[in-house]
Amino acid sequence: MDRRAFADEAPGRLVPTIHDALAYVPDDLEPVVDIAAVAPAMLEATQALGELKGACRRLAEPSILIRPLQRREALTSSAMEGTFSTQDALILAERGIERDDDDATREVRNYVRALDDAVVALGRLPICHRILTDAHRTLLSGLGHGRGAQKRPGEYKPDQNWIGGRTIDTARYVPPPPVEARACMDALERYLNRDLRPFPLLDLALVHYQFEAIHPFADGNGRVGRMLVALMAVESGLLDMPVLYISPAMEHRKDEYIDLMFGVSTRGEWTPWIIFFLARVAESCRETIATIDRLIALQDDYRRRAGDAMRSASAITLVDHLFRQPTVTVNEAADVLGVSYQAVRKTIDRLVDVGILSVFPDAYPRLFVARGILDAANPPH
Repeated sequence: MDRRAFADEAPGRLVPTIHDALAYVPDDLEPVVDIAAVAPAMLEATQALGELKGACRRLAEPSILIRPLQRREALTSSAMEGTFSTQDALILAERGIERDDDDATREVRNYVRALDDAVVALGRLPICHRILTDAHRTLLSGLGHGRGAQKRPGEYKPDQNWIGGRTIDTARYVPPPPVEARACMDALERYLNRDLRPFPLLDLALVHYQFEAIHPFADGNGRVGRMLVALMAVESGLLDMPVLYISPAMEHRKDEYIDLMFGVSTRGEWTPWIIFFLARVAESCRETIATIDRLIALQDDYRRRAGDAMRSASAITLVDHLFRQPTVTVNEAADVLGVSYQAVRKTIDRLVDVGILSVFPDAYPRLFVARGILDAANPPH
């Protein structure tokens, strides 16, 4: 890491670490922020969050939105860290159908589980070490050698890590050594749970930077750090449910995302980072509102098509179930509707005929999927 990159304005200090290298230890939050400079971005993001909060209340069934958004976040956030899978592989993994050697999909599936568990934990705990380390443990659990098994799941890093280089000598950024990192995380936990929090939206930007600057885990820091944004939005009351996921908005501007955080560390450039981050929050909100509109319109369309095709309440009941769980077997559908295998098979066949269901490839027992529901969770290309 180049000492010359760090100006006097850097909000932290350089400390010696392994191999005669230097590491950066960020100052504890709360920095001095030019509120006037970031006010327009805060206003735009606040309005977008308010509109999203209202749009979510239009949903009769929140899981119609939450699960598709979580899948997309898991796939995108993981891809940003070099772990690639597909929506189909993830859905099969969620149903317990996966290849033994598909650690990438298992890791993405773990991300969804970690999100779920962390949201549930918010009902009994504030955002704290335990929530973050439990999320990390889930994220990296059950993986093979070299992916998660050797990355100390659920533990803060025991060794020095670095970013942007094959060796620490060539690294662009070296985060705090383990002892300093733990002290930084203690301070971050105190900041998250302080009594007076006048700008919870601003805190999203500050805390996300701080977590990434600390880089407290041996692996998985980017994913846990972006997960933290969704948790903070709920815990602070900005949103009623976990629907703020920033990875899709960050993915196509990844270099700028990284460079702006580096600019905070090296030159104390908080304003450009905060404006960028809040713009991505507003973008994410607008995209999710559009997703809500698509899902509601699609549910109305599917209910009409199912009703016209069968004149049966069972068909509409099954359509509504698909918006909670867009894949289904014949036996599962029979349990949902409380009818015989033969009767539900007729209903499924008619939903296939009208284009609501299709056969999911490479799945046994035979699985049917409402592909349009899955597609509705993604923005149109």
